Amino acid sequence: MACCTGLLYILCRNGRLGAWGVFQDYYSEHTLAGTSETVLSLLGSMPGLIMTIFSVVTGKLGDRYGYKPFLAVGAVFWVASMGILQGTACALVFPLIVALPGQWFLKRRAFAIGIIVAGSSLGGAIGSLILRAMLSALGLRRAMAIYACIDATMLSIAFLLIKERHLPSLPGSVSKKIVWFDRTFLVDPVFWSLGICLLLCIFGYLPPIFYLATFTKAKVPNVTQLNSALPVTILNLSAAVGRTIIGFIADRVGAVNALFCVAVMSGLSQLLVWTFVTNYGGIMGFAVLYGFFCGCAISLSPAVAARLYGPGRLAGLSGLLLLFNIPGNGAGAPVSGAVLRATNNNWTLVAILNGGCQVAGAICLLYARFKRAPKILAVY
Repeated sequence: MACCTGLLYILCRNGRLGAWGVFQDYYSEHTLAGTSETVLSLLGSMPGLIMTIFSVVTGKLGDRYGYKPFLAVGAVFWVASMGILQGTACALVFPLIVALPGQWFLKRRAFAIGIIVAGSSLGGAIGSLILRAMLSALGLRRAMAIYACIDATMLSIAFLLIKERHLPSLPGSVSKKIVWFDRTFLVDPVFWSLGICLLLCIFGYLPPIFYLATFTKAKVPNVTQLNSALPVTILNLSAAVGRTIIGFIADRVGAVNALFCVAVMSGLSQLLVWTFVTNYGGIMGFAVLYGFFCGCAISLSPAVAARLYGPGRLAGLSGLLLLFNIPGNGAGAPVSGAVLRATNNNWTLVAILNGGCQVAGAICLLYARFKRAPKILAVY
């Protein structure tokens, strides 16, 4: 089951969102030459922003009416999409694919979700290389047409493999009412501790991914087009491994503990590594280290929410937590672009800004952790 859902998720993020840095680098030199990095990164942020906003709705409707109709529409939108339509496609697919393991796994839920979300990183790794080669050889239109055909084929296969698992309804039972969100969370400090943690972690998450190809060209002026895209590939491959391994570990040390650790490590990799990188080898090392930890906040958040409040309250909690991702998905990368423009490409300041956000997010999580489990070494 995890393999089937992971395949669909791999393809839904394959080569476009996870490899946006390659697109941004290409647009800045060809299609949109002269456009500021802020505007380009805003274009890349739009699908994630739209996805986050509408995932609140599609996730609830999928729980009520079944997943496959929304997955089918999302696949069609994805093949035809770019920009807002692509964000809508993500919104139709992302919350359902992440939620699907909950129908099949209990003890190994964090591990299963980690495998699935790792698909986005693996797709970005493969897509960044393929797209960079096709963009250079064929141009934008032909490259996107070929990639759309690949997506259509693989999404069709994956859709046929998806299987939902519903508990049988009792005779005469009434359909459960959709819970859009539970207002009682708003007065709970633990909820705000988790929410602000996610907000800060996601805000600092995307800029290295979006700008790594551009950063590589700035630090290694004679680098080839393929080698400038290679760090993005390595980052995504490392993220696929990290999300899987961290998900496995989280089932043993506790999802909240795991989220705190990966948020700290992700932030420190920007503060202590990216700020001092000056050559290609250093860039590759940063890609491996940052990639391993950076995406785990997304893959761990459902397991963390279930640990703090129990799986019975996830229906009301999931939509509210998604709202905390909006600032990061919509403004994280554009703000870094504005900083670069205002400081004449001061990459150190960008690394400090985003790494500091992630470390601050980890600190915010400590309230929820010790409020629920005061013992330092508790598995929680």
